[in-house]
Amino acid sequence: MRKILLGTTAVVGAALMGMGVAQAQEAPTVRVGGYFEFTGGYVDDNFDSAATTGLPASRSKVDFRSDMEITVLVRGKAANGLSYGAEIELQMDNVTNGGSQNSGNGGIIDTDEVWGFISSPTLGTLQFGDQDSAADQLKVAAPSVTNLGESGGWDEFIAPAADGTRYLTTTINDGSDSTKIIYLSPQFFGFDFGVSYAPNQYEGENYLLPNATTNAQLQRNTNVGSIRNELSGAIRYRGSFGNVGVAAAFSAMRGDAPTASGVRDPNAYQAGLNVSAYGFTVGGHYVWGRYSGSAPGRAGLAPGLDNSNNWTLGATYRFGAVQVGAFFSQAKQDNALVGVADREQQVWGLGAVYTLAPGLETFINYTNIEDENVRAFGAANVAANYRNRNVDVIIIGTRLAF
Repeated sequence: MRKILLGTTAVVGAALMGMGVAQAQEAPTVRVGGYFEFTGGYVDDNFDSAATTGLPASRSKVDFRSDMEITVLVRGKAANGLSYGAEIELQMDNVTNGGSQNSGNGGIIDTDEVWGFISSPTLGTLQFGDQDSAADQLKVAAPSVTNLGESGGWDEFIAPAADGTRYLTTTINDGSDSTKIIYLSPQFFGFDFGVSYAPNQYEGENYLLPNATTNAQLQRNTNVGSIRNELSGAIRYRGSFGNVGVAAAFSAMRGDAPTASGVRDPNAYQAGLNVSAYGFTVGGHYVWGRYSGSAPGRAGLAPGLDNSNNWTLGATYRFGAVQVGAFFSQAKQDNALVGVADREQQVWGLGAVYTLAPGLETFINYTNIEDENVRAFGAANVAANYRNRNVDVIIIGTRLAF
């Protein structure tokens, strides 16, 4: 399959570069875009008590956060009609100078996505670099409004469970921006499709070390801990019937498991449907497969774990400068511990967004999270430390997109 995909991509790339229709060419232009967002949150979490955390006092209920992303967009057009370009995304990440969040500096800037493309209206688009997978780019998910959803803004304000997860309700993974090649077809009678391939999970300027000696270098060379040969794809339909718009998609991915005994190859699938009419959009998605954690398919499934699934239903309505939305999600994953039932997470929320001016909006939403059979912060992996968690999150903020 890997050889087929690489060969097909090479043929598509050669065809794109070989087009000979004379058109007016355009030198590359550079534009800067992005967004800035400020959010305040109030959190009522029964896991934040001193008795649960083991700290001298309960965790604060109120917090502010800032977020931003700057995107450099390069666009050009060749004489043969091809469009080409690149995108470089710089983001504010939750990383600190000392590698610890305790330093209080969560504003380090790093690259998010870095990729180039060549595109033809008749042959499709070839993308290459650190970009989202085809399965993610073409997926159809439950409708939502700004910072509301199954893994929306609420998860930025709560502490993770002992296994590092905040949410299990999610969509198919985005490929983690690992370096890959992606082909996206043109639209035919409402249908389009895409495929992508990544040799491993690494991104950016990474390479194998020919003289590996340390354990870390040897692990890097053998891709220990990283899925390999990740293939993803999707087929999507978008169309309208009178005043009714329809979007539907099926997305899938699979990979070779890390080199660990008994770990099964991961896979994940998503089916989604949205219907829009008269300002309303309603729909949902269902995710299932051989995975665990918050990113379906990004790691092999450990021995003793059953498959996982989650689903979300959502609705939005727009009237003038206001948009409102609501959603309901459920997820289930195996805890793989004797005497402990499966972890089940239920999330629902309501939200509203008001557009103050072009590119400038303010938003408010409320989300409730019920997490059953989840291990408390920092607790040992024994049955006595699994309990039910209930969280209420209210967030309010503003977002400027430019």
